[in-house]
Amino acid sequence: MRTLPVAVSAGGWTVLGGGIATLVAGLALGWTELVVIGVACLVTALVCALLLLGRRAGRMEISVAERHVVAGAHATVSVSVQNSTPRRLRATEAELPVGVRIESLDLPGVRPGGEVSATVVVQTPRRGVLRLGPVRVVRRDPLGLARREVSRSDARDLYVHPRTVDLAVASTGLLRDLEGLSSRDLTDSDMAFHTLREYVPGDDRRHIHWRSTAKTGSFMVRQFEQTRRSHLVVALSTRPGDYAGDEEFELAVSIAASIGVRAVRDATTVSVLASSGSERTTSLSVRTPRDLLDDLSVVHPVPGAPGPARLARGIAESGSGASVVLLVCGSAVATRELRSAAAALPPEVEVIGLVADPEASASIVPFDGIRVARIGYLDDLVRALVRMAAT
Repeated sequence: MRTLPVAVSAGGWTVLGGGIATLVAGLALGWTELVVIGVACLVTALVCALLLLGRRAGRMEISVAERHVVAGAHATVSVSVQNSTPRRLRATEAELPVGVRIESLDLPGVRPGGEVSATVVVQTPRRGVLRLGPVRVVRRDPLGLARREVSRSDARDLYVHPRTVDLAVASTGLLRDLEGLSSRDLTDSDMAFHTLREYVPGDDRRHIHWRSTAKTGSFMVRQFEQTRRSHLVVALSTRPGDYAGDEEFELAVSIAASIGVRAVRDATTVSVLASSGSERTTSLSVRTPRDLLDDLSVVHPVPGAPGPARLARGIAESGSGASVVLLVCGSAVATRELRSAAAALPPEVEVIGLVADPEASASIVPFDGIRVARIGYLDDLVRALVRMAAT
């Protein structure tokens, strides 16, 4: 329990200050009427202050039916009061902070050993994390001169996830086509045979091709092409200048969330990156879909964050072995920057730019080394990925 300072209203300061001034003036001028008025004001202020004393016994707890909701949905928050004392608790007023808003609660009286609860329906129009609580018990005087608050519970976090669209159909396209394909990189052990070469010290003798060795008179070993393993990288730009407004940024977050969640559910090797300040990137958790959505709940535009080109260079420098890189950004990003981003990645990497442009007509435009899809509505993402997988 934490007791907050007493808050005196403007009326309270008027009564207190007016009482002191009137009393002093009455004593100085010898006016009995002013003295009576001053004493009456001070007595009123004192009585109101005494009514704020004391505390409400009992334990309060906040419970949320679902601590992870989608933006636009609602959450039901319950505040329970338990009375472990032998006396009945009277009804009282309480306040529940919900982010920057305050919800008022009327808590009924509680019999000894009993428990009551009150519920609040919390609207979640926007993505983010809402801090619920702690519950504050409010004591007021009848005249509204002052109020006193006492915190009676712990706080809870409510995660508001970005909206997503199901990509179950689209997920069978790009990544599955890449899985198991041979690359141009040579290796000494894999499944895709490429050619024969002369044996050098250190080669695995199990790869000696004995028939060719017998024909040439020197040891010949098999050379293989490295099989491609699908590794999806979703890179979300958080540079404020990339977006025309908040709606555009929210659409970009939903695009990244939809792809990342589908990849995690399909057990695809995936990395989800978000640019952060000072030319850095943050790797979001992909352990479970919920972990990824929790991390995306707190992503916001960051001044000084790297844009798509710098994100691509960071991916190339990290040596992550990405096979598909999806660059998610806003409509303010120039096409030349997306082409520069594609040029920074190895030529064998499939690069796709996903541009959030609310209410724009969906389109796919191929450029050198990159295909750029403009997404006007979240549902356009499914059709765009299916079309790109088919070409």
